[in-house]
Amino acid sequence: MRQCKPSLSLTHSLPGNRHLQHFLSALQAKIRDPDADDSPEQGGRDPPNIFWRVAAALMYIIPWIDVIALGREVYHHFPSSIILFLFPGPFVGIYYSSQFAPLVVFFLLFLSVVKNTKLHHFVRFNAMQGIMLDIVVMLFSIVRAYFPAEFRWSAILVTFDMFSWNISMGTILYCVFWTLWGKYADVPYVSDSVYMQVEASDPSAS
Repeated sequence: MRQCKPSLSLTHSLPGNRHLQHFLSALQAKIRDPDADDSPEQGGRDPPNIFWRVAAALMYIIPWIDVIALGREVYHHFPSSIILFLFPGPFVGIYYSSQFAPLVVFFLLFLSVVKNTKLHHFVRFNAMQGIMLDIVVMLFSIVRAYFPAEFRWSAILVTFDMFSWNISMGTILYCVFWTLWGKYADVPYVSDSVYMQVEASDPSAS
């Protein structure tokens, strides 16, 4: 797992290292320039403290809420897993308070967190990664909704539900664990896209 470190060593802690050449060149130019802007408004590149870690971990509540619907069979066969169903409970009522609430939450996270360069980079990265994981969960739900009627009550749908739930929940828990540990959780394919999206909003990388 890549460690979050300040300065140039940050390039070893972030996913998508093949995309970092432009960012590294800009950062080296900034170091050479004594008049370069050092303000925290450039995105917060210092190692995250406990506040930023918890804030970043909370960004995964949204995909966690959406994955609950895929876990009916899991909760039935493994009752102890119900704790994973109950954990995001306080947020479910707010998230589903209206049919437009999920869309409002999406734009709120994207515009006020991901695009907000005054926030710590760690929080912005995990907010974007949470959004991407939620999209993956929604794709599972869409595929499930279009299963032919003859498969709706068959072992095929049960297997699909358990597979999609395990993949989604496992990835979410993986991200939450490493985020609370203060490290960038590297999800194959997803994290590369997330990193590029966050960097595209960062003036210091342009």
